[in-house]
Amino acid sequence: MKWLNYAVQIILWLPSFLATYNPYKLSLELLKLEPISGSYTKNEVASVEELWLDQKVDHFDKHNNKTWKMRYFRNAKYHNPQGPIYIFVGGEWTISPGLMSTGLTHDMAVENSGMLFYTEHRYYGLSLPFGEESFKLDNLKQLNLHQSLADLAHFIRHQKSKNPKMKDSKVILVGGSYSGSLVAWMTQLYPDLISASWASSAPLLAKADFYEYMEIVSDSIQLSYGHNCSLRIEKGLKFLVKLFDDNQIQELLYKFNGCEDYNPMDTLDRAAFFNGLGNYFALVVQSYGAYIPRLCETLMSLDSNDEEAFLKFLELLYSEGRRSSDCQDFGYSSMLQLFSEDADQSSGTRAWFYQTCNEFGWYTTTKSKSSANEAFANQVPLSYFEKLCHDAFGTEQTAQKLADGVEQTNRKFGGNGFNQSERYAQVIFTHGQLDPWRALGQQKGQQAIVLTV
Repeated sequence: MKWLNYAVQIILWLPSFLATYNPYKLSLELLKLEPISGSYTKNEVASVEELWLDQKVDHFDKHNNKTWKMRYFRNAKYHNPQGPIYIFVGGEWTISPGLMSTGLTHDMAVENSGMLFYTEHRYYGLSLPFGEESFKLDNLKQLNLHQSLADLAHFIRHQKSKNPKMKDSKVILVGGSYSGSLVAWMTQLYPDLISASWASSAPLLAKADFYEYMEIVSDSIQLSYGHNCSLRIEKGLKFLVKLFDDNQIQELLYKFNGCEDYNPMDTLDRAAFFNGLGNYFALVVQSYGAYIPRLCETLMSLDSNDEEAFLKFLELLYSEGRRSSDCQDFGYSSMLQLFSEDADQSSGTRAWFYQTCNEFGWYTTTKSKSSANEAFANQVPLSYFEKLCHDAFGTEQTAQKLADGVEQTNRKFGGNGFNQSERYAQVIFTHGQLDPWRALGQQKGQQAIVLTV
């Protein structure tokens, strides 16, 4: 029940959540929360154990014997000897026991007398290879796709070798979003360990200029509520662009208690503002799609004029910051702060951004040479994210390094241009029609399902 209440509070309404000294912080962190579990009681999670497993810091350096402790959960309540092993694979979030006592993975274990595990990804939650020093630049070098997949392979081998009741058990992996990609890629690198994988909302194509994401956000709002809501958002954003172009945005930011040093003529400050605003709508569509109608009802009720209604909506969005004794920093530096070494890293924002800068991209641009669509005001170019990567991780973190990392990931795993029967025969792919991530996933074929609204 706590997750349902949390979702309701996010949508109805944000003032107590999203408006802080740093107006970009919470929406970015909420985008990285683990998949929402159903309601559960203390009795239902009583059988879930928190355990730890030693993992090598570097699985591919035989001279490096350093280890760290990976956290995981186990629920053996339903397991019969040699019953299947279900592993919910953690992604860029802190794991919690709820998914071990509710949800489809749990139900499959109940039905098939299976063992349930939930693994935590290195550098997220409490699974920190270098403790509090994990987010220093030199230590982040052990955060990459191949190390995390090797962690999972070692986890499977360890569980099967140490417990005779699981020696001959089949292993089924389950993952969502980035962890959905992981469970698909595991079948390619370690096919001897995996019997089947369920990849939900899994992006398979690494892509720096992921402009399709915000296009689908706009389409999903229209699909869930109607054209009048998406049109109101579009007109409101265009009006904001005009205020920026005419150098008249400062009066509006003053209403929001914006910091005086914000420079609307600076391209990075401008991109940060629109990126932060886009993250809010992305959060609602990606994580709380059922509440899109409530968002639209609020927006449509504020005024008969589209532009005025949108400005009033922004006042709601940033209302707590207006009441704060400190100003709200809408500048580029405020966004960069979220990825800095000194920032609060309990949310893993720096770790995840490091991964995207080096292996995936997946940047929600709205200004692309590849698209004629002008979803979300066409104000956030790829160069803005390339600059964030450079400033967060140093001079070696160039645009070319990002491009090389994206190309290497696609070369290794095939992107989404592959024959599924040859490459991912053991994988079932599912996507939600409203989900922006489906644009980079496998949506066609006998093993792919798109769930429509």
